[in-house]
Amino acid sequence: MELSTIIFLLLCILGFGLGAFFDKLSLKHMDPSGAFYVRTLFMIFIFTPLVLWKHSQTKQALLSSDKFGPIFVLSSVLVSMGGVFFYLRALSGGEASKIVPLSSTYPAVTFALALLFLGESFTVNKFIGTLLLSGGIYFISK
Repeated sequence: MELSTIIFLLLCILGFGLGAFFDKLSLKHMDPSGAFYVRTLFMIFIFTPLVLWKHSQTKQALLSSDKFGPIFVLSSVLVSMGGVFFYLRALSGGEASKIVPLSSTYPAVTFALALLFLGESFTVNKFIGTLLLSGGIYFISK
């Protein structure tokens, strides 16, 4: 793995970790639906200027894509936002130290779907790694 990939991965982990921490703090002050809608509103305000500033790149991405590219991007947004909505609901009713690790078992779903629909290779190492990761997350949340 390249160094830049490792750095981005570490920043991703830090971002998700801090995000979950602030999610739990926000749920002490508002209900999950409100937190979801406020989060969405903030994302619109933050990212709309970026999209407009990078208009030519956005336009080029749309023009160079086949017809399924935007459909899959929209699908990703919809199911991800649904996941965030249900994550906030779960987080509001439980301990962050339990809910956050359990919600992090989603790679097992991605692993299975990638094998079934994307034609990615199955290896014993990937399978064992996914089991160990999911099992470890389960035990952390106990």
